[in-house]
Amino acid sequence: MSDEKKNEGNELGLKIVMIIAVVIFVIWVLWNVVVSMIPTVGGSFGAGFPGGSGGRAIRDVEIDVEPQVVYRIDGHRFFTLEKYKDCSSGGLVYYNDTNKKIKIFAGPKGGDKEPQDEVSMSQVNDTLAFKGKFIFAANDNIIAYPTRDVNYKYGNSTFFIRYTDVNNPSNITSSGGIFIDAIATVTNDAIFIQDSTVSKYSKKIKIPQNNVNNYELVSPSDVNYPSRSKDDHFHCDNNIKPTHVKLISN
Repeated sequence: MSDEKKNEGNELGLKIVMIIAVVIFVIWVLWNVVVSMIPTVGGSFGAGFPGGSGGRAIRDVEIDVEPQVVYRIDGHRFFTLEKYKDCSSGGLVYYNDTNKKIKIFAGPKGGDKEPQDEVSMSQVNDTLAFKGKFIFAANDNIIAYPTRDVNYKYGNSTFFIRYTDVNNPSNITSSGGIFIDAIATVTNDAIFIQDSTVSKYSKKIKIPQNNVNNYELVSPSDVNYPSRSKDDHFHCDNNIKPTHVKLISN
């Protein structure tokens, strides 16, 4: 091969490499432009939600809707769902005792004072998300309900039973992690957790307790109580719709 042909081959190869480099650079620029236009809320909630970083701010949501009873213990004690869009979209759950004239938010302290936003409205309420049985067999000094901690980063949830003694508000106890479809029974002095209907044993967590890992195994047939709640699970009527929904830009 002559030197002239060698030079032509080298020039052609160089041109091909330069063309490939230009194409890669253009693709890289276009990709970064597209990504910058996608609204997200950062690492806490993941891509897909509107947010203040790289997109518009998350808007608060005001909802006017009729409260509904989602769990009844007896004639004067019950839980209500309020400020919800539907049974799968946000909402706040409250414990009510008409005899004692008390209404207590079923969730983190102070959480009911914060407005709901587009992110919280995209998820089912933490208490209603529990799909197992919940049997309330304690007196009216005890407030207990299923709830969960949500790990937005990894997309999973940990369910547990929160237990509070009204006469001693500092005595707040948790059952520790339970399955989403577990059977939970609350009495005056214990929380019983049965993993499923076919489980041979229930975990008996005595109240008060300092360590959720301290429990004894008992037969479900030995879990006795003089009275129990009218309901054995949380429920919601999706036919009740808001009369007004307003999005508020921050």
